[in-house]
Amino acid sequence: MAEELSSMENEFNSSESAVKRNIYGRIYYAVFLCVRESLINNTNYVSWKYGEHSRMPRYIKNNGPFTISLNRKISRDLKALKKLRHQSDYYLKEHGKYSKEYQNWVFEDIEYAFSIANNIIKAFNNLGKVN
Repeated sequence: MAEELSSMENEFNSSESAVKRNIYGRIYYAVFLCVRESLINNTNYVSWKYGEHSRMPRYIKNNGPFTISLNRKISRDLKALKKLRHQSDYYLKEHGKYSKEYQNWVFEDIEYAFSIANNIIKAFNNLGKVN
């Protein structure tokens, strides 16, 4: 869905920020749901009703099913996707260079989000497979 939205971005009668908001949101939630289901089915991860968007990256970083370095990378990438979604939901543009928001801003684009999302999903899709 996010890739379809991205390929049709210029065809919508909406602002660029509205389209990007939807794309980043679809990317993040697709990854979040895929990872959550894979963790539930293949590890001892337990899904909670509250705080899961912060708890899941911590769980992967500390107890993930991959190598230590891959667990840490996936955790960082999940946080980056969440931050990109958050930025697009709550800010129409970057803040000034010396603001707190600017210091924590993720300066990446939709292609970057697609790339890391695909890598995360690929890793978790292979988790349950036996070679």
